[in-house]
Amino acid sequence: MKNIVIIISTVFLLGLFGSCKKFLEAPYDNRVELNDLDDVDLLLINAYPMRADLFTEILTDNFHHYASTMQASNAATYLPIYRWEDEYSDAIATATPTHAYAQYYKKIYEANLAIESLETASGDPSQKSALLGEALVLRAYNYFTLVNLFSMHYNETTNSTNLGVPLILEVPKDNRELYNRATVQEVYDQIDKDLADGIALMQEGISFVPRTPYRFNLTSVYAFLSRVNLYKGKWDEAARYADLVIAEKGVVVRKMSEDVARKTTTSEQYWAQEIMNPSIHANLLLVNQVTSTFLCRPFGYRLGGFYIAHNLFYSTPTSDYRRDHFSSGGTVIDSVALVVKYGNQPNNPNAAQVRYDCFTMEEVLFNRAESNLRKASPDIAKAMADVEAVRKERFSATNYRALPTPANVEDALAAILAERKLEFLGQGLRWYDIKRLGIQVEHRMVRTDPKTAIILLPNDKRTAIQIPIQAVVGNPLLENQLNPR
Repeated sequence: MKNIVIIISTVFLLGLFGSCKKFLEAPYDNRVELNDLDDVDLLLINAYPMRADLFTEILTDNFHHYASTMQASNAATYLPIYRWEDEYSDAIATATPTHAYAQYYKKIYEANLAIESLETASGDPSQKSALLGEALVLRAYNYFTLVNLFSMHYNETTNSTNLGVPLILEVPKDNRELYNRATVQEVYDQIDKDLADGIALMQEGISFVPRTPYRFNLTSVYAFLSRVNLYKGKWDEAARYADLVIAEKGVVVRKMSEDVARKTTTSEQYWAQEIMNPSIHANLLLVNQVTSTFLCRPFGYRLGGFYIAHNLFYSTPTSDYRRDHFSSGGTVIDSVALVVKYGNQPNNPNAAQVRYDCFTMEEVLFNRAESNLRKASPDIAKAMADVEAVRKERFSATNYRALPTPANVEDALAAILAERKLEFLGQGLRWYDIKRLGIQVEHRMVRTDPKTAIILLPNDKRTAIQIPIQAVVGNPLLENQLNPR
């Protein structure tokens, strides 16, 4: 019996040793090993981030707070964010800085995994180039969003000292690697490098570059570069990349009259579901979700508590089709309105399919218009022509009137920025415009009481959203690298 016990124990230990050896040889994070290009392709399909930055709309002058129509569970999360405070509840996990930080870094991990896997994956070299280029562009997009959320705006005089975000350029090999924050300059340098390398590789593998509107192609990369250079104040480059998009696609913008006709013949929920349908509208890049993740929760349904700012609501003519995106909320006494632009609005957080826009032709036109005004040799006529290309589709033929010809560049710029604000209401661009343009914003906790105004000054330090507490817990190095206040 004693010998049997010894033999059984020996076999058990040998088996345990073999199991431990296999365990130690396995990747610590149990990631799937990608062995060929089809595996990498599937990974990249899932590596596109949600528009996790849409919560920024309530940081802007686009919306006001109305307490009596806010669902009580929203208050602890969204009122502090509305007041530009650093501490807020994460009980609602779908539309907060915490969720955005985690979402974009998750997608950076997946992009890095694709980049690493392509070093050894077998398959057509041209396809490999296309996939590697796409992965680099995806990484650049995620870092661009992160640095514009959690850092001060791009400024060549302060970029080298302003805190950016941690740069993670490879798949972590240790169980818990810690990363310091890079500077804004270092993050932008990496973005520029990834975009340059990504474009070159996509051009090498052009026959394998996806044609779906849900993945980057050269045209949507050029749209991305137009935005990057607009934010950097590189006007000639912003206009040049916009030119490349328009040369490829033509000036094709949303025909809002068809949207409105669809709204009058169907339900509002169906109309909202189809607003970003790429078979109907020429969007340059979309992300598609088939879950109930409610990214526009604070301003996207009737109990969210945040509604279109009154000055924006009342200044939009009733003849402007963009007014049809406004949907009344609350009661007649409340006089509040939502903006309906996504499938889970205005009161349908469980929509089966939701599409969010990353880049549109309208944005490209506005980028080019603004850049052509800010260049060393401004062109007012060309800038206003781009704006009118959009506005013509925002009114009926009988109601359309071109804006008065501006007398100078300042007046033209004011007109363009006003149209840009209205056009992209609820689409998550306004916060970045406030940062880059140095716009002062006032928020009131009670809209009729001027004494409760909270003011965000131009270039306010609070425009760099604080690094989330959960991120600091996971990376203690950040404790001493928080955004100054």
